[in-house]
Amino acid sequence: MKLHHYMLGYLSVGIIVVLTAWVGLFYAFMTDEVYDNIDDGLKNSKTEIIKKAYSNPQVESFLPFGTNGFRITPLEPGEYAKKNVFSTAMIYMDADDNDEPVRMLTTTFIDQKGDPYLLEIRTSTIEADDLLRDFGLAVFILYLALLASIYIINHFLLKRAVWSPFYRLLHNLKTYTLGQKIITAETQTPIKEFADLQREINKMIERIEDMVEQQKTFVSNAAHESQTPLAIINNKLELLVEAEDLSEHQINQIQSIHQSLTRLIKLNKSLLMLAKIENKQFVQYQEVYFNQIAKDLVEDWEDILTYKNIEIVLQELAPSRSVLMDKGLAITLVQNLLKNAITHNIPQGKIVIEFQTNSFSISNTSIWKTPLDEKLIYNRFYRSTTNEESTGLGLALVQTIIKVTPPLSMHYEYNGMHCFSIRW
Repeated sequence: MKLHHYMLGYLSVGIIVVLTAWVGLFYAFMTDEVYDNIDDGLKNSKTEIIKKAYSNPQVESFLPFGTNGFRITPLEPGEYAKKNVFSTAMIYMDADDNDEPVRMLTTTFIDQKGDPYLLEIRTSTIEADDLLRDFGLAVFILYLALLASIYIINHFLLKRAVWSPFYRLLHNLKTYTLGQKIITAETQTPIKEFADLQREINKMIERIEDMVEQQKTFVSNAAHESQTPLAIINNKLELLVEAEDLSEHQINQIQSIHQSLTRLIKLNKSLLMLAKIENKQFVQYQEVYFNQIAKDLVEDWEDILTYKNIEIVLQELAPSRSVLMDKGLAITLVQNLLKNAITHNIPQGKIVIEFQTNSFSISNTSIWKTPLDEKLIYNRFYRSTTNEESTGLGLALVQTIIKVTPPLSMHYEYNGMHCFSIRW
């Protein structure tokens, strides 16, 4: 649920509760005032009727109710009742042929002879009830008008005037990537809370950018500075293994060290390549054809494929279109996918490279007969096997190249062979 809708719900409920309480109190006050006014009229009528009764010796001959709206009834001695009892009832009216609401005053008085009489005076309250009904209808319309105005104000005015900077800031956060600053000019707002939020987010992004930049610099420098000593160590090991006075055990130990050192050199080169890609040092864009790059790599690695007894099949199903990107990154991308297919293959395995107009795929057989976890295979240093030839950075490099080259996307699937597809 959106924030302004959430606030609208609370605001509507709050206003309804307050308005309902106010209407109840106001209705009770209005009813009391209306009936109080009617009761005052009934009291005045009572005074006039009693005066006439005192001056008329034939009180008992008065007709019950009628057009005068009152009735005098003789009482037995001792039936003297309380004075001024007001009540409301529905009385059938012959003139209107239906029931109408009336207000009635019941009281007693004693005439000049000392005889007690019951006096009942009534008056129609239909106009007062109409007034209260109209009042109720007006309040109901006020309910609807308030809810409609709250919705309109909240959805159209407040959303544009108050919430628009917030939504622009939220959009900037959603589209934010490392190396991109939040554009503060678009999200300027006079609302203090939103301004504080924007300011703190910008500070947080600056800290993140600084930390990432320091990390990139450290990795780049560490990988670059370690290249020379690693190369020296590798050369000395190669010279040492050629010495004539070494035993077989010593030679085996040196070869083991050399293998570990070779893997470390590969790892170092991969880290250096990652740092360069993330630092956007590859900006020499040109028209690149992946089919030609793949063919050149297969030709260069023919000896390795023959040595490992891996069959490779190139299928150009449609003329491949070019991609505008750095050629070095394109070579690294195909090279790492092909190396991954060779490294994790099986003896007498197979690699199939297919080219479409806007895509190509590399599929390979493997000892793993189930799909890989696509959420993990692109993580750095993740390895699904204990193969010492794998640095765990090949697919991470490919994924990084994909991220910095917007036309490209990658998809993995398992269809009896592990298949990585690149589309543009």
